[in-house]
Amino acid sequence: MTDRSATRVADAQRQAAGTLRVSIGFLLAAASAAASGAGEGPWLALHLFLVGGVLSAIAGATQMLAATWSAAPAPAERLVGAQRWTIGAGAVGVALGRELDVTALAVAGGLGVAVGLGLLAVGLLGIRRSGRTDRFHPSIDAYLAGIGCAAAGVALGVWMVGGEPTAAWVDVRAAHVTANLFGLVGVVIAGTLPAFAATQARTRMHDRASATARRTVVAVLTAGVGLTATGQLLDAGALAAAGRVAQLAGWLGTLALLPHVTRRNLDWAGPRLVQLAAGTAWWVAAIGALVPGDLDGRAPSTRVLAALAVGGVAQVLVASLAYLGPVIRAGGHERLSAGFATTRSWTSLVLGNVAAVTLLTGAEPVAAALIAAWALELAVRASALHRAPNTPHATIPEGP
Repeated sequence: MTDRSATRVADAQRQAAGTLRVSIGFLLAAASAAASGAGEGPWLALHLFLVGGVLSAIAGATQMLAATWSAAPAPAERLVGAQRWTIGAGAVGVALGRELDVTALAVAGGLGVAVGLGLLAVGLLGIRRSGRTDRFHPSIDAYLAGIGCAAAGVALGVWMVGGEPTAAWVDVRAAHVTANLFGLVGVVIAGTLPAFAATQARTRMHDRASATARRTVVAVLTAGVGLTATGQLLDAGALAAAGRVAQLAGWLGTLALLPHVTRRNLDWAGPRLVQLAAGTAWWVAAIGALVPGDLDGRAPSTRVLAALAVGGVAQVLVASLAYLGPVIRAGGHERLSAGFATTRSWTSLVLGNVAAVTLLTGAEPVAAALIAAWALELAVRASALHRAPNTPHATIPEGP
């Protein structure tokens, strides 16, 4: 019987590369939809981005980091392949079903995404069970909590597309967004940051970032998501606002666990570390900005949500891929350094933040042009990274 532990790094990176290619395809499709104004309003671009692009990236990155840092065998190839294509096909089904007004297709797409989430949970639980070190367990637990939030969010989404619209749909839609965006994406990012920020900066995790502290902030954040979604469903503004404040507390607690960064760390990591910090700042600011609306019983501001999607979600994703792309490409330290040089982009940092600001101010045409320019810049760098000759040596990312 083959010892898959011996090839865990290469296996995990190969699997992540396949899934991240799917993610990048969705990200480019989302940017095209945003730039062209395809679909009715921003819905199509946001769902291609969040369901196809971000969820696929989460699936690929979480399992790669978990397997690598837990010293566990990578999940089975068939399991990862099934995750990849059920999530991808589900995202396409939801988008086409809604745009073509084919309810059965949209419902089937939502169910496909739910199956993909279940398979992702199976893969992460397998890694957690077989790992030889438990240092990364708090992050895996955060991923599982995020998947739980997403399962609730997908259920609400299927309910909306499969049922007759009612006056309550506004509240259901708000809870759907809360569970998926602030639950899945937010909890996964917060659960990864204490370890991943240290890796990005090439430094040690903060002494305060104990397993107990990391689990505590994730628990507070997850509970806040649940309270906000429940308050939205019940049209209880005070409860929704209390949940949002708890989310803010969870994010501020996460910031307290991030490592100290010196000038040397910043010089080495450059724009991708600044972009990671900027994306995190957008999360904190956006959650704080939504509290007054929650108290008044208003639906979350579409401008704030759009700015968060670009400034918070997309920037964290781009900063993460700027590190993970060269690592997955592998090939030793010289090749790794060359890859980091390829993905080092101050232009990306500027475009991402300016696009988010323009969305916040309501200048959608300007934001669309900036997003298109950002997507083109990223595509050029990704192509340059991909064209370089491949080598078989796996690169192990620094552990937390």
